[in-house]
Amino acid sequence: MILRNRRLALATGGVLAATSLAISGAASPAGAEAANTVPPGTTICTSQLRADAGVVLSGSVTRNTSGALWTVRVAGSAGGAESEVLRTPTGPVTYQLAATSVVPPVAGTWFFRGCVRTTGPLRTTVQLQLSPA
Repeated sequence: MILRNRRLALATGGVLAATSLAISGAASPAGAEAANTVPPGTTICTSQLRADAGVVLSGSVTRNTSGALWTVRVAGSAGGAESEVLRTPTGPVTYQLAATSVVPPVAGTWFFRGCVRTTGPLRTTVQLQLSPA
């Protein structure tokens, strides 16, 4: 099946290397999907990660002429409504997102999701990782 402008989910703390638009229904043991390249405007997200002390988001796009918009969202419950707590662009010159820490809004149990949206102008390969702080 061909996916465009859809969210691709990862396993908690997994790494996604998007390398083709043809995505099979079966996930690898790490929860990553493999493909060639993704077109501009594609959004890729991790699944929610429970982390009481916050998370670290990192990743890259392979073409330094392509940009990306990196976000972290947080919810108070698994599958709950999410609020954006981090939004940072990279590119076209800086195409790598250094490890970026995000702390919870207040003490408690939180569910985080990391996302990246390719902003083009070229197709690119994306790597995205969200891990507990």
